Amino acid sequence: MAPAAASGGSTLPRGFSVFTTFPDLLFIFEFVFSYVVTLLYVVHAVFALIRWKSS
Repeated sequence: MAPAAASGGSTLPRGFSVFTTFPDLLFIFEFVFSYVVTLLYVVHAVFALIRWKSS
């Protein structure tokens, strides 16, 4: 029995075709959103520390 027959004849996408499925697009948004949120948190923490030190 060939591996393609065991998996229903489908093959894994290669290259940029990996990003054409909807769940894969959600992963991209998750990485971007987590980066932006982390960056905003660090900026907030720095300004909060500066404000705390000046009071």
